Amino acid sequence: MKIKEETKVRNQGEISLITTIPKTYVKALDIESGDTIEWTLNTETETLELKIVK
Repeated sequence: MKIKEETKVRNQGEISLITTIPKTYVKALDIESGDTIEWTLNTETETLELKIVK
């Protein structure tokens, strides 16, 4: 099963960007305030993996 959502990206300060986590993912992955998201970019395949750390 694949779930696709889109969010807008906006500026946060001069360098960083920020977006929201869609409600679908928050519920499906039981994400809570204070959890950490680990970002892993594979430059060879140009894929991004996200891992939620409780």
